[in-house]
Amino acid sequence: MSGGAAGLYPEDGGGTLSLSRDCSLKLLEEPAVYDRASDELYFVDEEAFDFLHQCSQGGAPAAAGDPDLVKFCREHGILIPGAGTARRLPLEQGPIPSLRYLLLHITERCNLRCRHCFLGEAGGRELPVEEICRLADECESMQGLRLIISGGEPLLHERFFEIDACLAEKELRVILLTNGTLLDEAAVERLHADEVQVSLDGMRRAHDALRGEGCFDRAVAALRLLAEAGIDTSVATMIHGDAVDDFPRLAELVRELGVREWNVDLPVMQGRMQENADLAVEPAAAAPLMDLSFGGAVHEPFPGFACGTHLMAVMADGTAARCGFYADEPLGETGEGLEELWQRSPKTPLAALDCDCRFLEDCRGGCRFRAGGYDDPGGRDLCQCYRYGVLEAKTSR
Repeated sequence: MSGGAAGLYPEDGGGTLSLSRDCSLKLLEEPAVYDRASDELYFVDEEAFDFLHQCSQGGAPAAAGDPDLVKFCREHGILIPGAGTARRLPLEQGPIPSLRYLLLHITERCNLRCRHCFLGEAGGRELPVEEICRLADECESMQGLRLIISGGEPLLHERFFEIDACLAEKELRVILLTNGTLLDEAAVERLHADEVQVSLDGMRRAHDALRGEGCFDRAVAALRLLAEAGIDTSVATMIHGDAVDDFPRLAELVRELGVREWNVDLPVMQGRMQENADLAVEPAAAAPLMDLSFGGAVHEPFPGFACGTHLMAVMADGTAARCGFYADEPLGETGEGLEELWQRSPKTPLAALDCDCRFLEDCRGGCRFRAGGYDDPGGRDLCQCYRYGVLEAKTSR
């Protein structure tokens, strides 16, 4: 059994075991069990998969499973004592490479006008509730892991909480991406998402200069409310020139807030960022700040392919793209079916990149869109080259 922590644990007796409600069985490139609560993915052999499937169908005798497997699964909460209710798990072999992460831009509406937004000016289009629920079903059938809900500002979808309730029933980890300004106590109390990622792009002065006065305090307040409600939180930070000096204090705040993941990245020169070039930070200066990122489960990717191999995005106009950055290169419309669109989505082999350094399998070519902006579509993401020391920084900005 691979993925997550490993080891053997004391056996706690026989009896019947059932699969935890937080766990799902997935047929990816290899059979796997996915813990939606912890976001951990464990690959297993066919014998172990068959035993876990028996446990999902009302329970199975502990003695029927390999003792080491049973110990591991009991210790990690994958199997729990007692009989359960038989579950209908979608177990048709998924595509290879697998679609693990589906990003849904459910609305173009936004209450902010952030100076770095790659989507540009907000519109009024949004995905219908029925379409969103259907896409979630298709993603589930394709053995998906995470459903990532974004916008615009997703809480502005006029039927957001209907969507939230529908997605709570799926065998997917639902992650809400938000600016945090609309998450008051009442909204948090109604929320079903497994994780909420809030944007913090510097301390108060720098964050508000980017997003608007008062946004920092509301975002931090939202993160505290979510933590009090027991909802997993994460923070996304975009590096910009006004906030470079904030990172020591921001790192302290992020850790004090108790988030499970801090994702630090560099904006791409698209949308409003093109109008605010003064915010840009050179890759050499951004690289050490990106290294401050922490947390987040690492799901072993399909070998030999570049970043984005397991992701697809759906935009608010009902078109699909390889990710949100490529919205102007649509793969087609969602009515054609998610699996058909996934087959069209480009998967870039590492061998096709103009890069052969020894870190390639680790960095996976970095962001392909960013690489196209700095060099060429097959070239290098310079941020990763500086992070791994392939290029040496000569300037501080």
